[in-house]
Amino acid sequence: MMLHQHPGGLTLTRQVAKYCAFMPGAKVLDVGCGTGVTMEYLQDACGLQAVGVDVSEARLEQGRKRSPHLQFIQAAGESLPFADVSFDGVITECSLSVMQDAGTVLTEISRVLVSGGKLAITDVYLPVSDSTAGYLNRNQLKKMLEKSGFTIVVWEDQSAFLREFIACYIMEYGSVEELWQCVSIPKTKAGYFLLVAEKRQMEG
Repeated sequence: MMLHQHPGGLTLTRQVAKYCAFMPGAKVLDVGCGTGVTMEYLQDACGLQAVGVDVSEARLEQGRKRSPHLQFIQAAGESLPFADVSFDGVITECSLSVMQDAGTVLTEISRVLVSGGKLAITDVYLPVSDSTAGYLNRNQLKKMLEKSGFTIVVWEDQSAFLREFIACYIMEYGSVEELWQCVSIPKTKAGYFLLVAEKRQMEG
C-alpha cells in the first residue's frame, strides 16, 4: 500500500465505483483529491469524467505532472467553484474528517450534485455509542447528510483497512502520533467506514 493514499487504497475506490454504478461518461468530482490517484482510476479505468479539488497546491502540482490529462483545481470543500447541479457523483476519501466544516462541505456537495446523484465517502469515524464532543460519529454524520438532502443507501464498516494502514505507517515511519493528531480522533476508538448516499429528488 502506498502511504500517500487513503486506507483501503484503490480496493475501496473500486468498491465505491461498483456501488455508485455511474454511467460511462458521467461527471464525477473528487473532493480532497490529493495527487489524483482516485481521479486517474475513475477516468482511465471507469470511463468517467473526473475533476478534482484540493486545498494543497503542492499535491495538485504533483498530480498535474503525473497525470496532465486530468483536471485539478485548487479549492476548499466548503466553497466549491462550480455551478449548481454540475456533477453526477462526488467522492471524498479520508478528507471530510480533516475539513474545517463538514456540514458546509456536505451542503456544497449537495448543491453541485444533480438530483439523484451519488455521494461516496470513506473516512475515519467514532462508534455510534461514543458521545465525545467535536468528533464525527455515525449518528452525527447521518444527521448532517439528511440535513443536506441525502439518503444513505450503503454503510459498511471497513476498519480492517485502517488497522492495515496504521501497521504500514508504523513500519515506514516508526510512530503514528502525527497521523492521529492530523485526523484529531482518539486512536483507541477510531474506525473506518464506506458510505454511499443519494441526493433526494427535488419535489415538484
